[in-house]
Amino acid sequence: MSLPTTPIEYDDTLVECLNVAASNETLEVLTWNIEHFPKHEETAGIVNATIAESDYDLWGVQEIEGVSFLKQVKQVNPKYSVLVDTDIAKGVNNDYHLAYVYQNERLELLDQQVLASGDFDGYYFPRRPLLAKFLNKVNNQTFYVINLHLKCCGGDTNEHRRTEASNRLQKYIDENLDNEYVIVLGDFNEEIYPTSTSSFKNFIDDSENYAFSTMDQAKSDNSLDKSYPNWWPNGSHIDHILITNEWFNKYQKSYTLSLDQCSEYFDPKVSDHRPVMTVFRN
Repeated sequence: MSLPTTPIEYDDTLVECLNVAASNETLEVLTWNIEHFPKHEETAGIVNATIAESDYDLWGVQEIEGVSFLKQVKQVNPKYSVLVDTDIAKGVNNDYHLAYVYQNERLELLDQQVLASGDFDGYYFPRRPLLAKFLNKVNNQTFYVINLHLKCCGGDTNEHRRTEASNRLQKYIDENLDNEYVIVLGDFNEEIYPTSTSSFKNFIDDSENYAFSTMDQAKSDNSLDKSYPNWWPNGSHIDHILITNEWFNKYQKSYTLSLDQCSEYFDPKVSDHRPVMTVFRN
């Protein structure tokens, strides 16, 4: 898709469902699979208005097909910048990009890298992770974020692919980002609870060094806490935020933003996933 010559129509339908206020005293980090973005002619106007009005610091998003439409969020609110991967792994990837939309008055992008070599084999990582290094201008703290979109679906083969991806990711962080503030976010395509059967048990068991900040949503019986609401009968929580122990003392709370409660057309016009957010103290 080429860059539109005129701004897309602004639609703030979902803004009132952003019921967690942004603050200079906190760092808000979100993950959102925006299904086949933009899958409807109104999608970009709704999504860009939602992000622009949120004032949240960092959105990690997945399934971006229309890159130029996502970049128009800068026209809606120039306080936001957009980073999109430069990598497309053909086949199962279906031209999905990973991206970040970040509040440039509070965050400065220092580095970026598509993790595409060594342990990041395309079989285990069909959408190769996007790593970014940011400076939090509020507290002068640097941190790393890794955006994931792992293999979908059930079955032993797919579960093995996610398990091996999880093991390789942990190895990478342990060997390359030790003692750094690291966040891993994205569509993991599997639940983390019950923990004993999760493909991400390696991170869960290493509780001195890692934690899923979104475990409360994963354990919750409330359907509004689930990131993938259409899974029968009560929804499924498959979008996660994983943090290293450097963040433990800064962690404040995690939320699932049930934006679908503001529009009966959320699924057909926007996405089949809800955003998931973790808030940290600055």
